[in-house]
Amino acid sequence: MIKRWSMTKVRSEEVSALSKECGISRLTASVLLSRGYRTYEQAAHFFDRQAPLSSPFDMVDMDKAVERIRTALDLQEKIAIYGDYDCDGVTASALLFTYLQLMGADVSVYIPERTTEGYGMNRDAVQKLANDGVTLIITVDNGISAIEEVDYARKLGVDVVITDHHQPGELLPDAVAVVDPHRKDDTSTFKELAGVGVALKLVGAMDDDMEGALASFSHFAAIGTIGDVVPLVSENRRIVMEGLSALRFCELPGLCALMEQAGIAQQKLSSHTVAFSIVPRINAAGRLGSAKLALSLLLSEDMEEAQRLAATLCDTNAKRQAKEQEILSEIEEQLAQNQGLLYGRLLILRGEHWNHGVIGIVAARLLEKYGKPVLLMSMDESGCLRGSARSIGTFHLFEALRANDAFLTQYGGHRLAAGFSLKPENFPAFCAGMEAYAKERFDFMPQPEISLAGELLDADLTAETVFQISQLEPFGMQNEVPVFLIRNAQLTGITPLSGGKHQRLSILFGKREASVVWFGAQTSQIPFSVGAHLDLAVTTEINEYNGRQSISLKLRDVRPSGFDEERFFNAKGYYEKIRRGEPVSDSVRARTLPTREEIAAVYRFLRQNTALTLDSEQLLFALGQKTVNYCKLQALLDILKEANLLSVTPQGFLELCTPTEKVDLTKTRTYRRLS
Repeated sequence: MIKRWSMTKVRSEEVSALSKECGISRLTASVLLSRGYRTYEQAAHFFDRQAPLSSPFDMVDMDKAVERIRTALDLQEKIAIYGDYDCDGVTASALLFTYLQLMGADVSVYIPERTTEGYGMNRDAVQKLANDGVTLIITVDNGISAIEEVDYARKLGVDVVITDHHQPGELLPDAVAVVDPHRKDDTSTFKELAGVGVALKLVGAMDDDMEGALASFSHFAAIGTIGDVVPLVSENRRIVMEGLSALRFCELPGLCALMEQAGIAQQKLSSHTVAFSIVPRINAAGRLGSAKLALSLLLSEDMEEAQRLAATLCDTNAKRQAKEQEILSEIEEQLAQNQGLLYGRLLILRGEHWNHGVIGIVAARLLEKYGKPVLLMSMDESGCLRGSARSIGTFHLFEALRANDAFLTQYGGHRLAAGFSLKPENFPAFCAGMEAYAKERFDFMPQPEISLAGELLDADLTAETVFQISQLEPFGMQNEVPVFLIRNAQLTGITPLSGGKHQRLSILFGKREASVVWFGAQTSQIPFSVGAHLDLAVTTEINEYNGRQSISLKLRDVRPSGFDEERFFNAKGYYEKIRRGEPVSDSVRARTLPTREEIAAVYRFLRQNTALTLDSEQLLFALGQKTVNYCKLQALLDILKEANLLSVTPQGFLELCTPTEKVDLTKTRTYRRLS
């Protein structure tokens, strides 16, 4: 999918000044400046791996939380930690449980089941804990909206201490303490902690030793912080740096077994490894079964038991991946049968038996593929449609749902992700309402972007420069892996790797030859010929093999040099308007109608290049963007499809059909509508 490329402009004199003052390369200085680190002091603080965490007592109610928990410890009260079923909640539960157990507490953990109980506190769970003799509940990663549940607990004689990091409503629960950095009256300086980060602060407050808490529990805190995709800046950066160091030498049976079963080399652990190998396995337990499995693994003290639990968790993750693929395949079939769904401002789909634990991940994958907000829903046990949504750019999901709350029984979330429920009979009205909301605010919907950290010049390809870039780790939200622009490189060769599953592009830019690896691209999907001039978006890293270091460039995106993205996105927007039946000017309609010569030229190109497997956007690149604009190309392809000369696979690739008779293209529906 073609994306917008954006690059923060930084002045060359600022780059030179910061480079000289900090003793870093031009490229590293460019990255820091593009991310707001403009002075020597700011840059030094960013690189400082020992920057202290702020006092936990800066958070409102932290003193009350500590006092109540210490009382429970002194009186040997039964304490229950009320967690959540995602990675953040599970690691926060493990962290606080381990600490309280070390303190001699009578403590247990309660994590609700995703499918039967849903997120957060519920009355039945509170009643069960009270029946078990619990007199203090400490929430982690939830509780800020549990107003009724906290009142119910108090009636049962159970006190509640809330630790959370989600946005509070107008009213706060009437708990003994409500510790949440997003409280309006909170005085702490850093607001972006994950739930596990707030739990870590609680432990630091209990011992009045924040550095000691970090040294003891950074492994749990780092995994949960990475898993919750909070900004990896400031205190979160320190937490994750400490945690990654601890994990590289970790001896906890559960984490060791999980890394071994996942095939992770501990010494080479990174935030990327945690995000894509550890976090999904922990999340899988709550998505397909019970998060108690992941919690038991993290708390396991027996290596044999840990190996068994880790194997089960990895198997659960494999099943999760299979279910995702099943749902994706079903959706691709739906879209192949009704391609009109792809031209709405939003992609809204429903299924009968889609697993609620994985449709959020599927929505994210569809958003990445189709570049528009996605809402997926499936029937739950109560007969309601329960959904998960993902968005991009400035389209605010929560506000859109709030504008359509008349059709909903429940909803929550934020700008980019949300969950909701509705009765099946309200599905058509809900879809129409969401589309109307989007149409009212956007003529053309926001498009996915790749943020470029700077331009990579041939002189920048040195081991020292690339090593400096690696020192910006750990990478994550608001400190993403830097992606660099290589401008106007000549493609000098294409070499298949791993049997054609990946490609190595040989390029010449400036006076330098280099290789760029394009993962996941098959030979037949390369729309460029040797000799073409390209703009590439790449990441850099140092590879080591047999004691030798080499620079590795990995492709994130590629397009013809000088690609006019504004022209492309305007054309794409107008095409979708035409497909939706919305009015466009006569001049737009006239520019969209392809001539017979243009249709013949594209058809001839496809016939002459049957070895290529292209979608419509790759075809635009292969033809050369000056041949036809994207709106006209899509209309042209529609004409060929309606004439039964072309078909589209469920994966979106174009396939020529063998004509059985002579056809008159001017009689197709699209040709008549445009003319």
